[in-house]
Amino acid sequence: MKYQVELASWSRRDNWQFMKEFANSWYSITTELDCTEAFEESKQKHTSFFIKYLYAILRSANEVKEFGYRPDGDGVCWFDTIGATVPIAVPGGTFYTVLIPYLEDYDIFYNKVKDLTYNIPKDGDPYGVNRLLIESGETGVINISATPNLYFTGITYTFHRNGLGSDWPLLNVGKVIRREGRWIMPLGIYVDHCFVDGANLADFVERVQKHLN
Repeated sequence: MKYQVELASWSRRDNWQFMKEFANSWYSITTELDCTEAFEESKQKHTSFFIKYLYAILRSANEVKEFGYRPDGDGVCWFDTIGATVPIAVPGGTFYTVLIPYLEDYDIFYNKVKDLTYNIPKDGDPYGVNRLLIESGETGVINISATPNLYFTGITYTFHRNGLGSDWPLLNVGKVIRREGRWIMPLGIYVDHCFVDGANLADFVERVQKHLN
């Protein structure tokens, strides 16, 4: 659900008022996660590692309240539940963006994501979901993109428009690699400093690691 933030009593009011005037208040970080347990379990059980890390990321975003803040006109709103927009590859070298709800029960979440990703329209607007969310103001989502064939150590992101890096946090998961007997995957994160500080990001990454394990 979407709530309006009472700016006068909001703990981040001064951060918001200062940084909202920046030409770009967004910043990105790249980190690595040890995904050994999750990756090997998925291989052994022939289940989707992709869905497993989607769940870990989405659950963590719902546990860190700062990921729910969004600009809303001249003010700020907060979403108590965060979903995900996820680009899914389709034949022809393009993709289709799927809207995935957050469901705390992993088994229910797993089956829901399988159903959504296996029933993609053959001909549709790759950004149709994004456009509808922006037009409706229902921006309580994060975007999770995957580049399973590309390992990276840094990442930059596109600029939506002047003063607005994106309409919601963007994340990118890269190729899993083997290092010193463990499986490692990179995670890029792009957030608005008006709402998310380094401490919040550290909390988020720690939670993703915990849920992967």
